[in-house]
Amino acid sequence: MKIDSEGSLRHLHFKGGGGSLYLGDVGDALLRGFGAHEPPIIVEEPRFDQQCWKMIIKDSELTIILESKAYWGFGLFSSCFLNKIHMIGPLNRRASTIFDLVSVLGRNPWEAVRKSRFSKNTGVQITDEKAAWEELIEQGKLDLENKIQSMEMNAKSLKKKLTVLSEDAPKNWDLNSAHDEIENALSECEVANDALHDRTSAGVERALARAENHLIKANPETEVVGQYDGGDLLDQMIEVDPDEIDLSEKILLHDELPDDFVHNQDSLEDDDVPFVDLSSEEE
Repeated sequence: MKIDSEGSLRHLHFKGGGGSLYLGDVGDALLRGFGAHEPPIIVEEPRFDQQCWKMIIKDSELTIILESKAYWGFGLFSSCFLNKIHMIGPLNRRASTIFDLVSVLGRNPWEAVRKSRFSKNTGVQITDEKAAWEELIEQGKLDLENKIQSMEMNAKSLKKKLTVLSEDAPKNWDLNSAHDEIENALSECEVANDALHDRTSAGVERALARAENHLIKANPETEVVGQYDGGDLLDQMIEVDPDEIDLSEKILLHDELPDDFVHNQDSLEDDDVPFVDLSSEEE
């Protein structure tokens, strides 16, 4: 990656700017799983060794301080570097970030090449490091499971109320179609469970978004199209015959206005325009 003149991290092909750094697989996976964020700020730029640096990644609710440094081999090998990740933000967001990081990375980030040297330089035993990672991963998984279960409960609850809701449903709403939409929503929940099993949080979120869309279509209280008695609103507007529209009573004629409100260019003489001298104020 490259560093621009303002100290922000940029793509390798960014034109202009200063030095460069090696991000590494952990840093790359973290940026990919973080979501929309401001350009990372390099607070400690690399010098001779381009793998030694410190940066800050943040959005509106989460801040991550990511530091890269060598822990054995004098920085001569790519496997001799460790990343220190310091996260500041809500637990659920920290958990989801770590869950995504491990998913994208494709390996266990707490497994060091030189365990003894890793523990000596970090002051943390490998077993404790593993436990800290797995705790956040499990929390991230639990949050996604709760989202899936909540969506399933909403779908089943709506299914029970459909008969009652159908009494006041719009004309274009169909009970059988609503049942189909609910079944589609439940199917998407199964897809979300499969994505969770594969540790793909993005897949879970996409499946839940599709499920929510199905429930919106199934619920006559939230079906927007139903408010227009069926059909597309634009089509209904096109079908209106212009000759059938009477605007005579909706036009406010000029001579109906009070005399005090009738103004035009002819009624304003040059002498009537007030002149205010602001030269003293500008001085």
